[in-house]
Order: sequence, then C-alpha cells, then structure tokens
Amino acid sequence: MASAHATSTISGAFLRALAGLSLVEACSIAQGAFGARVDAGEEHRARESARGARPSSDDDGAGVADEGGVAAARTCATCSAAPFVLKQVDALYLAGRADRAAMASDVAFEDPVALCEGIDEVREAFRALRWFRPERAAPSTVERIAANRYVVRTATRYAAPFDLGAFVVRSDVIVDTRAEERGNEADGTRASEETGKIRRVEERWNGALLLEGFPFDMVRRGVGLCSYACTSRIPSPPSDEPP
Repeated sequence: MASAHATSTISGAFLRALAGLSLVEACSIAQGAFGARVDAGEEHRARESARGARPSSDDDGAGVADEGGVAAARTCATCSAAPFVLKQVDALYLAGRADRAAMASDVAFEDPVALCEGIDEVREAFRALRWFRPERAAPSTVERIAANRYVVRTATRYAAPFDLGAFVVRSDVIVDTRAEERGNEADGTRASEETGKIRRVEERWNGALLLEGFPFDMVRRGVGLCSYACTSRIPSPPSDEPP
C-alpha cells in the first residue's frame, strides 16, 4: 500500500511539473505568435542609449540591402557581410541547409519554440523543416544594425501537414557574427579562425521579442534537445538532395 501511494505521489508530481513546463512553452509560443512587433534596429539603439554608449564608427554605416546585396535607402560601404548573412539565412530557411564553413562551432538558433546549440543541432532543426516544403513568399531584406549584428526580414510559405493548405510566417531573423579577436605575438596567440562566422540566429515571429530569462530559456533548451533527439531519426524528404 505504501509503495503504491509513493508511486502515485511521484507520478502526480511529475505530471504537475510537465503541465507547468507545457504552460511555459505555450506562453513562449503565444508571445511569438501574438506579441507586439518591435523594430530590431530601434531596440538595439534604445539599449545602447540606456547603457550610455554611443554608436561606434562601425555602426555609422548601418544600412539596408536587398537580395542582390545592393544598398538601398541608407548606403553601407563597410557592411560587406550583409550579402553573406542574407545568403546564409536563405539557405537555412529555404533549403534547410546550414553551411559548416559559414557557422561558428558553437552557433545557436533560438525561436519561440526551441533553443538549439551547436552546429549539429542547428543543422538538424532546419533539415527537419524541409518536410514543410518552405518557399519564398516575398523578397528578403537585410539591415546591419550593429558592427556584428544584422536583421533579415523574411516571409516564408510552408505547406501544412496532410495537404491542409499553406501558411506564411513573416519573421525578423537576428544574426550575430563572431567579432574579430586579434592575436598577440608576445604570447603566440592567433586571431580566431571563426571571425566573421555566424554565431547566433534568433527568429522573431512577426518581429515580436522572445520571452527571456528563467524559465523560458530553460524550457526552450529542453525542447531543442528533445527535438534533436527525435527528428534526427526521421529521414529527409524523398525529393531532397543530401545537405
């Protein structure tokens, strides 16, 4: 009797914990789907202003580029990485491919659903997305908002499961690249070989901020790990070529 009672108590506690974690995940997804849009560039400038920091000379050249890398609106003579960033984001979202040569070894991807860390988890997340047959719904644009930060505005059409139609997701994709780390001849260290590579990708649905901090980060990380464990067992769509 005592053993059965203990088992029931443990099961009840587990179910309550699972319900709580599910509620946290639901709140995170709801914020992504229905949260107010926040312009990424304005958000960055507001944070810098709150810190009392002035834009660096690298930030003064921030501008917008279209898919051909042609500057539009404000010109950007120094943001040569903008076309590179746009190309990599298109490869992720439209082809489901993460280029190891373009990604830092500790690259992370986060959206309202999951947090994936490391190149293998990130590659798997986008490979699995190919089952939804993503295609471009509108041209993407890229804006440099800081020395090593860009925002790519995308509109991607996905096919719903069981041929139930299609839906379009409009996102602000915040991309951070690895800052230059200078070597030191005195101690024999060299500049990082990952300078300029993508180290973080954050997708904001409709431009809505992610819910941050505990327990949201923890739950999204758990979902990322579970997703990687599950989807890695699922083959790629038959029509796909190997990434």
